Amino acid sequence: MENEELKPSYWTSVFIGAIIIGVIITVLSIGSQYMTLNSEPTGAQFTLAQVLGLVVCLVAAIGGIISTRHYAKENDLTFPIGTGALVGFLTGVIGVVISGVVSLIWTKIIDPGLNEAVYEWQIRNLEAQNLPDAQMEMMMSFLPDPTSMSAFFMATGVSLIVIGIVNALTGMIGAKIFASEEE
Repeated sequence: MENEELKPSYWTSVFIGAIIIGVIITVLSIGSQYMTLNSEPTGAQFTLAQVLGLVVCLVAAIGGIISTRHYAKENDLTFPIGTGALVGFLTGVIGVVISGVVSLIWTKIIDPGLNEAVYEWQIRNLEAQNLPDAQMEMMMSFLPDPTSMSAFFMATGVSLIVIGIVNALTGMIGAKIFASEEE
């Protein structure tokens, strides 16, 4: 029987990357809400908050690279891209959970009126578009009630999937760059 060498745990690296992207996601997300509130509703189809949402997703993608780099360099080891994908995916998922918890604390304790204010801003932005009543009602049906937990869980669920998949991809890239057996 062959004596296999056990690889060190990747959880420390996952948590380091997750904390970094969790903080980044939270700061950018909450910051975009305040930026939205400080702007005048113009009726624009695409707002700064929507653009910043894409930027948040792209910035959060660094989690997979951070974690795989840390895991490979800290432990001086190589591993396949499948391990990189797992490390990246877990980093993304835990980062979203961290961000969700901090955002929930922010909007329930620190600034409980934030979500309601953003919701009212969105309504004023829709009204500025001068849409026909039927179209306005349809658009309003797509705006989730900001006070409901279902809106929070829906947004968090979508973020878990998207950020998890993106970080799995960047984890594979990080494994190829930092942990490849080819020198």
